[in-house]
Amino acid sequence: VSNHVTFYDVPILLYGLGSRTRRHVAVAMAGEMLLDWRRARGQGNWFLNLLAPAAYYLVTALFNVFPLPQSGDFRASFEHAASAMDRGFHVVVFPEGRRTPDGQMHPFQRGSGLLWKELRCDGLPVYLDGLWELQVARRGWFRSGRVSVHVGTAIALGAETNPAAATTLLEERVKGLQIK
Repeated sequence: VSNHVTFYDVPILLYGLGSRTRRHVAVAMAGEMLLDWRRARGQGNWFLNLLAPAAYYLVTALFNVFPLPQSGDFRASFEHAASAMDRGFHVVVFPEGRRTPDGQMHPFQRGSGLLWKELRCDGLPVYLDGLWELQVARRGWFRSGRVSVHVGTAIALGAETNPAAATTLLEERVKGLQIK
C-alpha cells in the first residue's frame, strides 16, 4: 500500500522492494484508464489514442497490472487480486485512487480497507518521497535530486476490524513513514 505521486511510482516502488519481491508483484491500476488505453480512446487527441493500446500492453506485460475500477463493480478485481495472492504474488495498491495534484498525500478511498479485509493478508505500508519535486522539475520549476522509498513493517489485520477502520489504519501507517 503506497501513496500515489507520479506516473513512475510503480517502477520506483518495485525497485525499492528488491529483486526477490518485485518478481512476484501484481499492481492494481485504475480500471477506467486501462480500458481507455485498450480501446484507444480518451487520451486527448488522435495520436495519443493511436499509441494507447501499446501503452496498455506494455504496462500489463512489464508491471503485471490488473484493473481496479474506481466506480462500478470491483468484485472481479478483488477476485483477481485474491487469485494473484493464491499464486504467490504480492498485490500493490495506491489507495488514494489518483496521482496527487499538489504533492500532498490525500485520503485513502474506503475500498482499500475492504480489499485488505477480503484478502486476509498483512499490509505493507510504503511511502514514496521526492517524486513530486522531480515531477515539478521536469516542468522547469524545481529540482530535488532525491527520491526515496520508505518501506514500513507489515501490519496484521484482525478479523473483527471493519473496512473503514482498516482504511484509516493503512492511511496512518503510510503517512507515518513520511519524513518531515
